[in-house]
Amino acid sequence: MKDKLREMYENGLRGIEPSISANGLLKAVANGWITTEDAVEILGSDNALETVRAAKLLEISKACNAVIVAGVDVPIGDRRDHFNLKLEDQSNINNLFRVVELGGTEYPYQADGGVCRIYTAAEIAAIYIAAQTLITTQTTYHNELKQYVQTLTSAEEVSAIQYGMTLPEPYLTEMNEKLTVAQQQMQAIVDRMQQAAATNQA
Repeated sequence: MKDKLREMYENGLRGIEPSISANGLLKAVANGWITTEDAVEILGSDNALETVRAAKLLEISKACNAVIVAGVDVPIGDRRDHFNLKLEDQSNINNLFRVVELGGTEYPYQADGGVCRIYTAAEIAAIYIAAQTLITTQTTYHNELKQYVQTLTSAEEVSAIQYGMTLPEPYLTEMNEKLTVAQQQMQAIVDRMQQAAATNQA
């Protein structure tokens, strides 16, 4: 595969087809068709740092998305329901929560691998908050990790980065500050819903 991609990259430099660009080579790395080292070899060592950095940024973006899409487990009574978070699932959960915001007290929905059941407003809020917490945590972590990768000055340092590693300072503090704000807002939603429920019962 590496030799074929090298040939296609060289074709692109000469303006003939079939060809592949540097971005195409990075996509090949992201898809696992070649290694980052193969891409550096094809593109030349003068471009090593930027090639490795671009490949690493694609890798951590893909890892972030995979964690989000894998979804979240939410305690519902004495069981745990799992909810995938592909974009359409996120949209469905947002719409479900909107029903509650507009005054709905229950609504049907289906957990992954489960049957359609009626969820209460409190359960819907728990599903929404769990989903948003996961999404916010992962995207905030990803953005801080991406910023850190942009500061590194050697291909070896960039190559060593792994999604899920502990962030160095000041990125860890920045992430935690942002997540604290998000958590406070999620708690504000819970408080508001509890007040509304108490008012409706009175």
